[in-house]
Amino acid sequence: SKAQSRKKGAAATASAATGAWDQKSLDHWPQLESSGDTLGDTLPAKVTTTVMGQQITAYPGLMDTGEKVDLSVFRTQAERDAAHRTGVIRLLMLCLPPAGKFVISHLKNAEKLVFTQNPHGSIEKLIADCTMAAVDQLVPEKLPMNRAEFEALFETVRAEQIDTVFTITGIVAKVFGSSTRINKDLKSTNSLAMFAAVTDIRSQLEQLIYPGFIAATGAANLMRLPRYVQGIEKRLEKLRAGAVTRDSQALVVIQKLEDEYDTALDRVPPGARVPADLAQVKWMLEEMRISLFAQELGTAYSVSEKRIRKAIKDSLAQL
Repeated sequence: SKAQSRKKGAAATASAATGAWDQKSLDHWPQLESSGDTLGDTLPAKVTTTVMGQQITAYPGLMDTGEKVDLSVFRTQAERDAAHRTGVIRLLMLCLPPAGKFVISHLKNAEKLVFTQNPHGSIEKLIADCTMAAVDQLVPEKLPMNRAEFEALFETVRAEQIDTVFTITGIVAKVFGSSTRINKDLKSTNSLAMFAAVTDIRSQLEQLIYPGFIAATGAANLMRLPRYVQGIEKRLEKLRAGAVTRDSQALVVIQKLEDEYDTALDRVPPGARVPADLAQVKWMLEEMRISLFAQELGTAYSVSEKRIRKAIKDSLAQL
């Protein structure tokens, strides 16, 4: 659309105008320079410059690239904050001593057993994912914007990292235990009446459990993940007991909301990050599933079709 093109153009202009803030493949807190003058190591809240008579404001922050960290600029403060958090977490991971071998050697036998079947391909990759989620949990909402703040956070995370990883592995073990039971149940299901529900459940599991899902889910939502997969087990129990018609009615509701969410995701400009508020709608939909299929488990907060549609609408207004 024309609006998206204008936004992409503005982002490109902002990036070009603030090229001094672009640093690639960092494994340490950036040293900042502009026009040869050292600014130190504090990231400003925003930078403003004039290009062709137009005032451009951009927001510098770190960004996780998978292996290292880039310093870049972003169109909005919300986009910068979301990216900067992932950048800080990656930078901490690069600086922290490896925890994998110690954690694996101290896993409970039940956890070792359930972890042998995981989507990551190896226990080492699974524990690395758990470690990143643990760091995420230890990083506060107020993010470091200079070296001193980052180093203070590093000391805090290093002291709490191992205990937090074990908390995460305990949660993941519960999730895997439930998903194993669910998959076993699904394999024994050949009822045509349950076909739509079974297809939906398989799709839901694929959206919840995949390589890298632990860190991607985020600490706050990860704590609720065992309840979401338990909700699937409750749903299957009800289907077995004959509640197929009621399930079908609820399925229409959730699929329509998910279609609207997918449409909203398609409106995010190519290359731009999904706004945090829009990304959170995914978890509102999981709470909605609990309210529709496993009410007895209770939701974490009030959720409804109206609330979800409002959240989608409000999120799109930020694009």
